[in-house]
Amino acid sequence: MNINNINTDYLDKVVAGVAEDIWYHFGISSKSPETEKMRSVRAVVMSGSGPRAAYFAGEWSKKSGAEIIRLDKEERFTFCYCGGIIFSSHGMGMPSASIALHELMKMVYFLKRGNLDEIDKVTWIRVGTSGGFGNIEEGGVVVSTEALEMDLHPYRLWHGNKQVWFIGQYPVGVAERIAELGNSIGVHTITGKTLCSHDFYLETMRLDGAIIFDTEASRSDLIAYYYNHGIRNNEMESGVVAGMLNHWGFSKFATICCIIIDRSKGDQVVSTPAELAGYVNNSEQVLFAYLAEIIVG
Repeated sequence: MNINNINTDYLDKVVAGVAEDIWYHFGISSKSPETEKMRSVRAVVMSGSGPRAAYFAGEWSKKSGAEIIRLDKEERFTFCYCGGIIFSSHGMGMPSASIALHELMKMVYFLKRGNLDEIDKVTWIRVGTSGGFGNIEEGGVVVSTEALEMDLHPYRLWHGNKQVWFIGQYPVGVAERIAELGNSIGVHTITGKTLCSHDFYLETMRLDGAIIFDTEASRSDLIAYYYNHGIRNNEMESGVVAGMLNHWGFSKFATICCIIIDRSKGDQVVSTPAELAGYVNNSEQVLFAYLAEIIVG
């Protein structure tokens, strides 16, 4: 791991106890007593919703027998620590996910006392839902190999009058291993590029929003265009996840998403609650198969 291109002066002061870092959106700081119980963190699992993060923590507690530490402040994010894993929600969309990532990355730096080798041993996994772009049916799982925005370029943002570009690739070996495990337990799991949009309606070419830019024909042409460029699913957070973790130089991270709708068939999610629960359960099974391998061994 190499974060020499990042100014860690502030982070190092926090590690040394000279400064206190308040991870405001989680309601905890570097001086909170709970942090001492989290020093052995080995993975960070992120999901969009708070209830799902809490559910994952509960399931891991059953499997590991470890207690759950759950933070009280949940207006923005839900945070649980259990058996070496942080389970956190990140909200919807890249702006929300970036806030969670900033504070979680700073937290991990502090928990590992600034030791880059120990920091790099932490695995990061985002688990979510997505729309499929062909070659995989509802209930299947896509593990991202690269996250691209709608122009097929990676995540970037403006800093003053300068545009900062990030790297969109995911560690191929991690993605391939997760796919192998998924298929070994009977979940149709593929790897592929993920389209990461800034908007749920317009950028995802939906025809059911309050404002519509596309037609059935133009949407079909766009889906075919993206598919031919290796895109296999579409969601709203993979770009910032890849960008920020690559920027620090983490070597182990992934985005795992189940397919809840085939975008070539329409926009409305018409599956029953039971069917949707089954789709989500598939990504959960893939997640826990990988966690069992890297945590339990």
